Amino acid sequence: MAGVVGLLAVSFYIQYLVFDTSKEDDQTPTRLPLEDMQSSSLPSSPVGKKRESMVEISLTDVSDTGKASITVPSTVSTSTPVIAAISLATTTVMAELPPSSPSEYLGAEGPPFLPSPPAVVKGESGPLLPALNEEALLRAVVKIQCQAKNNQGIYVGSAFVLSSTTVVTAAHVVMNSATTTCDVIFPSERKPIHYLRGVTEDLAVIKKRHDEKGVDVATLALPPLNTYPEARAIFESYPAIPYPICGDPAQLGDALLHFGYPSNYKDQSYLSKLDGEVAVFADIDGVEDQLSLDQTVVYKTPIFSYTNDELRMHPYIVSRVPSFYGDSGGLAFNKTKQCILGPHRGGTIGKADGENYTVFMNVGWEWIKDFLGRQ
Repeated sequence: MAGVVGLLAVSFYIQYLVFDTSKEDDQTPTRLPLEDMQSSSLPSSPVGKKRESMVEISLTDVSDTGKASITVPSTVSTSTPVIAAISLATTTVMAELPPSSPSEYLGAEGPPFLPSPPAVVKGESGPLLPALNEEALLRAVVKIQCQAKNNQGIYVGSAFVLSSTTVVTAAHVVMNSATTTCDVIFPSERKPIHYLRGVTEDLAVIKKRHDEKGVDVATLALPPLNTYPEARAIFESYPAIPYPICGDPAQLGDALLHFGYPSNYKDQSYLSKLDGEVAVFADIDGVEDQLSLDQTVVYKTPIFSYTNDELRMHPYIVSRVPSFYGDSGGLAFNKTKQCILGPHRGGTIGKADGENYTVFMNVGWEWIKDFLGRQ
């Protein structure tokens, strides 16, 4: 990887939706029409209609894998990895308001430096692992919907069931909600079908942790099955990830899987799976105010510093994979080592394959691991 990564002031995909209560949503995982994704500004949509739009982006392709590309200035070298605006990948379904945290950058000021990973020397292989049970992973990645304040819509993101009743998501998915009770929607054949309810931690605590510490993780608790007949009618036990949290910090170049309910599927009605690769690690060097690219919202974002250090766990990991709105809180999974990495925070659109990046929290980082152990 080249040492210096250019930074483009290009907006990521912003989905602006208004409830249409006249009919039930189609559960078919249909992609948004290209012509609906090329508007140059947020529309002023009357209540009762549904609109999707792009902001300051020239979309040239959406592939079957969910990857998109953009037109970049000719002054940007095609051989240099390009990081565009990184989005907080939560879709906010609002009546007349844009998303509360539409986008952010990988870095504080100026172009960040991502050091080139050292050459990976493949020695003797580790213990032979059994075939990965991807179906079990798919069953345990859920869609999250939380009511916005003043009945202005809902926040939509992704999450995964870590243990019997603990659901892990990104803090920014839930922290601005009107209530601690949210929909936890389990999939059937990768479509979010089974609507259950979960209860978050104290929302003020989640927001404080995010805004002051830069820690973008939150949990929801599912009611015990023996007290929840609606869930008991569906499951004998809640589907949970049947793999441990990653404990080995040596992960550069490891193959990853990324799961979530992205907005490049209509109504976020399909559970996506993308392949990624660990590119670099990120530490938190503080928190700063970030102005959204539509210049309507100021929110807190971590100041990242990047490192290839594999001697200890770091709070964030960067993967070479794109991310869309709605992916926030979804599962990043280490396929090489068959272990859980953590919830997505946001992602980028780059110029070409291999130049898209997603950043996610590392639940194997000591602070988060201790925090989850107390839940």
